[in-house]
Amino acid sequence: MKKVGLGIIGCGWAARDLYEPAFRFLKNGRVVAVMDINESKAKFLKELYGVPRYYTDLDDMLRDKEVEAVVVLTPPHHHLEPVVKSAEAGKHVYCEKPMAPTVQEADRMIEACRRNKVKFMIAFMKRFNKSFRFVKKLIDEDRLGSVFELRARWDNARVGKMSETQYRLKLISGGGFLQEDGSHPLDICRWWLGDVEEVNAYVAIIAPDRHETDDMACVTMRHKSGAISTLHITMITHTKGEESYELYGTKGTLIMKWLYHSSRSPEPALIHLYRNSREVQDLTLSSSWNPLQELRDNWQYLRELEHFCECILHDKEPYCTGEDGRAVVEIVNAAYISAWKHERIRLPLKVTPDLKEFFIELRSKSPWSLGEKEWSSWY
Repeated sequence: MKKVGLGIIGCGWAARDLYEPAFRFLKNGRVVAVMDINESKAKFLKELYGVPRYYTDLDDMLRDKEVEAVVVLTPPHHHLEPVVKSAEAGKHVYCEKPMAPTVQEADRMIEACRRNKVKFMIAFMKRFNKSFRFVKKLIDEDRLGSVFELRARWDNARVGKMSETQYRLKLISGGGFLQEDGSHPLDICRWWLGDVEEVNAYVAIIAPDRHETDDMACVTMRHKSGAISTLHITMITHTKGEESYELYGTKGTLIMKWLYHSSRSPEPALIHLYRNSREVQDLTLSSSWNPLQELRDNWQYLRELEHFCECILHDKEPYCTGEDGRAVVEIVNAAYISAWKHERIRLPLKVTPDLKEFFIELRSKSPWSLGEKEWSSWY
């Protein structure tokens, strides 16, 4: 069976830990090369995946004829160059989220892939999670009626555990926790309720002695359908890290919740549908008795990579396009501008200002500070 030859760009935490099970069980593709400017990381990943070669120069890898498509796993502020160069080399592109720090960079990526006629997919893996897809099906089948409100909550305890991914909270990234982790629930809000036309947000830095960008945010969006969605997100939490979604429709209310984040396990979410204040349906999906089989069938990172390879093999449009990635970048940018200017922001954005000034001001005016005693409680 034909398999797509994949080249991994960026050999850090995501490639080493997050995607390793997915690449191990991938049926429609195989890793043929890895690349990182840090040679020790590239060498380690080469051995981990058992691939024949590694590169420390992007151009060298793009000349590799066995590499038909690339998997871009670099930090978001380093997505532009590998995406554009890969497209110009005729390689199909799978790019981790967030797609880019700005709409302008996102547009350049989309144009490069369109001009060179290569597939371009953004890694919104939650769209491939069976629980999220089940809820999407319920919405499309009108089981909830007209959904007028969605409340999303994302608590992810990351304090003291981000040494390798600390770039997420540095000015150089162009955004903070909302940009990095918030991209997932923001995409879900848009996927379930449709395009967004207005954004209002508050963001904060609770640990200004450690973080240069936001570590907490509250975002309200008005969708073109008239529905309202809100996202509360923080990494300053003493919980294990909870993720939940509440959908309010004219025919019912659905509550979907994980005790831990969906990205950590193929296990399904707890899903309950409420009607008339009395009826409760448990719609939680079942999982296989065999954990390995569950991973093979439903691990979201594996499913999205399989889909990407299938799109290449059968010339199909990816389920998560560059335009989907751009839409979330625009929402994030609008949220930061809203918090900065203290006003609601209508989409599309007319201009994206340099947000460094905003984050510097936000940090300097933060009324909070985590001392060593409080900070050490996360270790």
